[in-house]
Amino acid sequence: MQKNRIKVAILGTGNIGTDLCERLLRDPDFEVVALVGRRSDSPGLENFQGKVQNIIPNGINGLLDILENIDGAFDATSAHDHAEHWNLLSSNGKWIIDLTPSKIGKPLVPELIDVIEKFELIEELVANYSMVTCGGQSSAPLLYAFAAHASGISEVEVSSSIAALSAGPATRRNIDEYIQATENLTELITGCESVKAILVLNPADPPIMMRTTVQMKIESCNLNLIKEEVQHVVKRIQRYVPGYDVVVEPHMTSAGLISATTKVTGAGYALPSYAGNLDIINAAAVETARRHANQFSVKLGN
Repeated sequence: MQKNRIKVAILGTGNIGTDLCERLLRDPDFEVVALVGRRSDSPGLENFQGKVQNIIPNGINGLLDILENIDGAFDATSAHDHAEHWNLLSSNGKWIIDLTPSKIGKPLVPELIDVIEKFELIEELVANYSMVTCGGQSSAPLLYAFAAHASGISEVEVSSSIAALSAGPATRRNIDEYIQATENLTELITGCESVKAILVLNPADPPIMMRTTVQMKIESCNLNLIKEEVQHVVKRIQRYVPGYDVVVEPHMTSAGLISATTKVTGAGYALPSYAGNLDIINAAAVETARRHANQFSVKLGN
């Protein structure tokens, strides 16, 4: 018996939305029913003419007539617009995966579901999951490993550097929301209230790969266990983000200060490999949607 495909719409035709659409078109578990933009001359919409059944140029209202044809949606627009999109979709019984830093949905890092109690699937079909930020997704494995084997955590800093070319207009408009969402996730994982997130849009040419460094001020830790934990969780993340890796392993930079750095090389669906920031958040979004949809598919016997 052929497995039912997960039918979705993508809201947003910028860097994140176009990379996500290319990824989903190649995934046998999904069917992209609609791609939604705001301008008929949007390059993102034009690129998918003939590839996606419904190309919608007039925003979320243009999706209303075909809502019965989708199971859920991915929102790759902006933090400001997400509230309206969630209200419309939830009132029509649809789940949503939020790729904006709106902080409305439940924050989730898919491969940490089994190890962090606060990361779990929502039991209701109509659900809103927040992918937080690219910095949040890339730092979460380090934050978890550090916090699991350290005591007396007093300060945490998460610093991400991404290629300026990979940051579209919506990302640039949402810098403040990005910082807040990343800091909220950092506090959620570590329990530390003194946290700081930094995002650098690096204009270097050729563009640099995404890197995220976590630094944590602690009283004590078991460094060997932290290293083992990092290796284990990185392998889990690599199941859906093959380009994710640790390039500076956990080490004590000074007394009471532990640090490590990750790098993300993009899969190159719609943008070059330097856009690892898009790759990791989109990969997390797809994995979350798959897990959420599958739990109800099993329950319904599909």
